[in-house]
Amino acid sequence: MSEPAPPTDNPPNEDLAAAARLFGRLLVTELDAATLTELRAPDIQAALQAVGIELPTEEQLSDLGNRFFDLFLHPDGSLPPVQSLWQDGQYDGNHAVGVRKIADAANLELGTGARSAAPDHLGCILLLWAEVEGARPELATLLTTHHMAWAERALQHATEDEGFYGAVSRATVALVRELSTPAH
Repeated sequence: MSEPAPPTDNPPNEDLAAAARLFGRLLVTELDAATLTELRAPDIQAALQAVGIELPTEEQLSDLGNRFFDLFLHPDGSLPPVQSLWQDGQYDGNHAVGVRKIADAANLELGTGARSAAPDHLGCILLLWAEVEGARPELATLLTTHHMAWAERALQHATEDEGFYGAVSRATVALVRELSTPAH
């Protein structure tokens, strides 16, 4: 699903950073009424629709909370999107240490808006990438090179979902692929 991003007046990396912030946030915290209202801003809603994401109604939020749990917190037959779980077999493994080191090198504190998620949760990695890509591109490269290759596999089960979070997962996979290409 590598659809082109909708045209904007922003430089390409600013658009990618905005997408990384948005999808990182949606992977770390379940959709609530306040966030849904933010997503309904015409420019954001149009950008989401351009990548195949239709916004739910407020009435669907309760069911979406259950889907968030099922797909990202306690997926049946899979693991949450946390790199250490996927590659080290445990929480807070070597990959979490690596992400913390990148955040420290950028003088950033992990966890802002991440609801105490693991530092190597895919959402946190995307949020960190968005913060460092402009000021510290070498750190952004470290993140894409060492901390995103596993993401597509981790979201595979969620991409099969036909609802909001399935669309978010498919768009996130497309974003990670784009971030991982050298020419982005």
